[in-house]
Amino acid sequence: MDAFTRFTNQTQGRDRLFRATQYTCMLLRYLLEPKAGKEKVVMKLKKLESSVSTGRKYKIDLCLL
Repeated sequence: MDAFTRFTNQTQGRDRLFRATQYTCMLLRYLLEPKAGKEKVVMKLKKLESSVSTGRKYKIDLCLL
């Protein structure tokens, strides 16, 4: 747990964690979209992916200031 805390305390570590979350959402969406009855899950994954993407962009813009 201590290693995870050190990892997430670094900007690069947080970005990697968010990127992994974003790409996992994309993969799960790709795998679930053709299946019937998974529309709600697909929409939640799409929203989560969008939120993580926006958060990553916002943090990158703040770092450039």
